[in-house]
Amino acid sequence: MKTIRGRRFKLILSLFMFTLLSQSAFASKLPIEVWEYVKEQLPSSTQRFDSVVVVSPDVMYIPLYPAQTNAVSNIKIEYTYPKGKTLKDKPEIVVFNNNFVLLKLFKDKKGDYTLTSYEDFPMKVKLGVMPQDMLVPPGLKMPENLKLVLGDLVIPSKTDGNLVYLNKDKSKNSPDALMKNEFIPLAELKNKKTYLTTADSKFMFVYDDNSKSPLYELKLSSLPSKIVASNSTKFALVVYFANKNLEIIDLKNERILTQIPLDDVAKDVDLDANTNMAYVSSQNANTIYCVDLNSARLERAIRLEQSPSRLAVSSDGTSIVFVDGVSGELFTLQLGENTQVNPVAKTKNISRVLCDSNFIYAISRTQNKMFVYDRNTLALVDEENLNEKPVDAIMYRGKIYILCAKEGVLEVYDSEQKKVILSTQLDSDGFYSKITLIPDQHNVIITGVNSKKFLLFDLEKMTLIKKQPALIDVSNIVIMDKTPVQDL
Repeated sequence: MKTIRGRRFKLILSLFMFTLLSQSAFASKLPIEVWEYVKEQLPSSTQRFDSVVVVSPDVMYIPLYPAQTNAVSNIKIEYTYPKGKTLKDKPEIVVFNNNFVLLKLFKDKKGDYTLTSYEDFPMKVKLGVMPQDMLVPPGLKMPENLKLVLGDLVIPSKTDGNLVYLNKDKSKNSPDALMKNEFIPLAELKNKKTYLTTADSKFMFVYDDNSKSPLYELKLSSLPSKIVASNSTKFALVVYFANKNLEIIDLKNERILTQIPLDDVAKDVDLDANTNMAYVSSQNANTIYCVDLNSARLERAIRLEQSPSRLAVSSDGTSIVFVDGVSGELFTLQLGENTQVNPVAKTKNISRVLCDSNFIYAISRTQNKMFVYDRNTLALVDEENLNEKPVDAIMYRGKIYILCAKEGVLEVYDSEQKKVILSTQLDSDGFYSKITLIPDQHNVIITGVNSKKFLLFDLEKMTLIKKQPALIDVSNIVIMDKTPVQDL
C-alpha cells in the first residue's frame, strides 16, 4: 500500500513539475507584490537577474515558483522555519500566502552551499521549482527531499568551468618564475582585486588587495585582446584575437559562465557601466553585438552595412560611435527599437573614440590630433593637436585624459573650454598604452606593454603621484572592488 501511495505521490509531483515548467512564469523576476514585501522587510536586499534575492554578501534566498499562484489581496507570510519568524529574522524557509517560497542559501561546515535540512515543511515547498535560468552554485548540496525543486537545472561540479591555475601546480615553478609577475604593492589597490594579462600569455594574473605577487592565475581559452568587466555583477567579457567566441567569466567564483559564438572575430568592445551592457564590434561580420553582463546573455546582434572596428558607447547609453575599419569613416548608431546609422566624418587611423552627452571625440594615432564633433549636428567643433602617438583616453568629470605613448605624455582636454589645459610628461622610459580608472577613486593607473612600471595619476589634483616599478608588462588590466565573501 505504501509503495502504491509513493508512486501516486511521485506521479502527482511529476505532473505538477510538467505544468510548472511549461508555464511562462520563469521571467527571472519575482512578482511585484512579492518583491515589494521583501524590500519592505529587507530594504538593503537586491534582486539578481535570475530573481535570487541577495540580502547581504552572506545571505541569499532562492525563490521557488509555484505550479499555481494564489490570487491574494495582501501578501503575508503563511509559514516559516523556524516557526514564528519574520523575514527580518532571515529564517531558512519562508512560504507566502500566494504559494511563493523563499529558501535560504547558506554554507555548511565544509564551505559548500546547501539548503535547509529540515524535512517537516508544507507540501508547497516540494511543489515549487527554482528559476530555470538560475546561476547554480558549483557543488550545491541538495537535500534529498528537495531535489525535485531543481526542475531542469543541473548542479555544476566545483571543477566545471573552473579557471583557477595555482602557481603550485606548475612543475617547473621557481622563485624566478614567480618574480617575473611581481610589482611593488600600491596602497590604492587595498580592498581591490586586480586582474592582469600580458601580450604573450593566455593566463590572467590575479592580485588580491595590494599583494606583490599574483595569488593564482586564470587560464583563458586563448590570447585575450580586450577585457571589460562589471564592478557590480563581477562578470567579465573577454574578447580574443583569434577566437570567434566571446567568453563571459564570473570573477567572484573564477569560472566560465558561458561562451557566445560570433559570426567572425571580434574587433573591439566597450561597456556601459550604468546598465552593464557591453557592445562588441566584428568588422568582418558587419555586426555589433549587445551582451548583457547582468544576465550573461547575448541580447541582440545589430547588422550593419558598415564594418565596425573601434567603438564606444555614449555616456548616456543612447548611442554608439564606431569607425568603419575598411573606409575609415566615423559613424553614430542610435540605439533603440529602430536603430539609425549616421555618417560623421572621414577619419584616419583612429586609436580611440569617446562620446559624452554633447560631443564625440575621435583620436588619431598617426595625425596626433583629436577631432571633436557635436552630437546633434555632427559638425566638427574643435580640432586639437596632441603629442605623438595618442593611444588611449578616458572621460572623467567633463575632461578627457589622453595618453600619448611616444614620450609618455598625458594631455588633459576640457570639454567646456574646448582646449587642452594640461600637457604633462609622466615618464619618458617605456611605451605606456593603457589608462585605467580605479573604482570609487579619482586615481588612474597607467600601464604599458614594455614599461616595467605602474604610474598612478590623481585626476582631481591633475598630478602624477607615484611611479611603481614592476616586473610585468600589461596589455589588459581590470580592477574590481572586493566582495566580503565569495557568493554566487
